[in-house]
Amino acid sequence: MIKFFRKIRRGLLKENLPVRQAGNFNKYLLYAIGEIILVVIGILLALQINNWNESRKRNIEEEKLLIALIEDFNENKIRLEEAISKEVDMVRMSKSLIKAMQSDQKPIHPDSIRFWVTSGAKSWWKTEFVTGTYDAMVSSGNINILENDNLKRVLSQFSADIDSGFEDHYESMNYLIEMNKISAEIAPAVIHDTQREELGVTTDSNDIDLSIKKLLDNDAYLGLLISKTWLETLRINYQQKLQGYINEIISICQSELIE
Repeated sequence: MIKFFRKIRRGLLKENLPVRQAGNFNKYLLYAIGEIILVVIGILLALQINNWNESRKRNIEEEKLLIALIEDFNENKIRLEEAISKEVDMVRMSKSLIKAMQSDQKPIHPDSIRFWVTSGAKSWWKTEFVTGTYDAMVSSGNINILENDNLKRVLSQFSADIDSGFEDHYESMNYLIEMNKISAEIAPAVIHDTQREELGVTTDSNDIDLSIKKLLDNDAYLGLLISKTWLETLRINYQQKLQGYINEIISICQSELIE
């Protein structure tokens, strides 16, 4: 700024005009103010263009994240729907086995018992979620690129519920392990026919009937089965809650892309 006014002074001296002459000084003062205003406007325009470019880059990055999240959670939706469907069948067959073990009526056909054991009591399902995009956003700090605070909230809730749900997964698996231990001696009689053929296991009808009777009279097995079935029922409710999060996340991401 000092150099600028010096230049004005040198120009006045070169024209042999008195520096203190009011008209000329006002003329150059207005010129100097105009130059300053132009410089300020230029700076503001440059900042505005820079901000626009940064905003454009941010929007592009956000769009990429939204698309990636939609892909991840569409896959999660498919996996969870499949797991819930299988768990519902598993609980239904486990309940049938519980009812048979507590019934005083005539014996149920051994094939039904075997089916309920292999497809119900001995079944266990766990959804492996796709969380790569969300995990990468959190670890890199890019989660803040998402403008929608509600989306960030639901993503956080979904992640927290996945972590808290592993306790139920492992508890259910522990029940299954104990059930397999106490029923190991009758395992050859209750496995699928295809498994028996593949493994070369031989059993006659008398062995199967005797094994089924032992299973139906096993109170320890019944107690573990009841505990596992109840826990699996809770797990279905828990995973249906996750379904709600997934649907909401997909819906928000799609609406953000449209806007």
